[in-house]
Amino acid sequence: MPSLASPRVVASFAAIYLIWGSTFLAIRWAVETIPPFPMMAARCLVGGGILLALSRLREPSSSWPTVKQWLGASGVGMLLFVGCHAVLAREEQFVPSGISALCLATIPLFVPLLAWRLTGAGRPTLRTSVALAAGFAGVALLVAAQGAGNGSLSAADAVLLLLTAFSWAAGTIATRLVPMPDAPLAAAAAPLLAGAVALTVISLATGEAGDVSVAAVSGRSLFGLGYLIVMGTVVTFAAYVWLLRHVPPTRVATYAFVNPAVAVVLGWSIAGESLSAGTLLATLVIVAAVAVAVSDASRGARAPSPAADGDAKVSVPA
Repeated sequence: MPSLASPRVVASFAAIYLIWGSTFLAIRWAVETIPPFPMMAARCLVGGGILLALSRLREPSSSWPTVKQWLGASGVGMLLFVGCHAVLAREEQFVPSGISALCLATIPLFVPLLAWRLTGAGRPTLRTSVALAAGFAGVALLVAAQGAGNGSLSAADAVLLLLTAFSWAAGTIATRLVPMPDAPLAAAAAPLLAGAVALTVISLATGEAGDVSVAAVSGRSLFGLGYLIVMGTVVTFAAYVWLLRHVPPTRVATYAFVNPAVAVVLGWSIAGESLSAGTLLATLVIVAAVAVAVSDASRGARAPSPAADGDAKVSVPA
């Protein structure tokens, strides 16, 4: 096992901490001039295609996914990239990126509940249950702190963002319940490609595909989309998979409470998003709740977390 101070370990942690935390701002920029569903379809298609190609190059002995594995990956892709990422992209047209990230930080709080109900894992501990309640209280505080007006977080938006977090958590658990490709990179690529197909159909059905105007797409939106594909999907996932194989998963799981803090700081410092005392307090409550839940899972709780379980096959938080 390499030293935690080795350059590759440090670089990989920087990727999952900083790049994943910055993808919320990249989404906000991308949807400024690209409709959310076509934008996310493009991200999934190109990112998934690159990962599948890398899988064939780096894992040539692995078998091609079977029909059952493609079907299983399709279900996972619907939960992760339609129910979560596409809706998140839509919401970031109205909700600041940092605030959206805080709502999605509740993903590790949902996972133990779903694992308990769906996989036969043990009942969440009292520590995890308290963390779950605190996390929801933090989101309620966030709604109150944001108030009303442009760029605020309404109760309806908060509920919708919590549902996207629930969808990601459900997709995480689904990777343990349905057939998935054996090769790690292929297991990440297949749901992305399935999500791209579903989002393309949705884009056509809703008319968003027809709203795409190449001439109207700004350079900042193109940068945001390219950043999501290259850095947020390909580079960071490769770093994440490598870390899970060389560093204790309990340490890798710390990304869950670092990402939202990074997103809030970047939204405030780069995008000019408001950062009131109430928002800071809500941030501390939510991040602390997630930290408690992740550390509880790390101590041997029977429910898996999105990153604390070395068998997790899919991971692109935003």
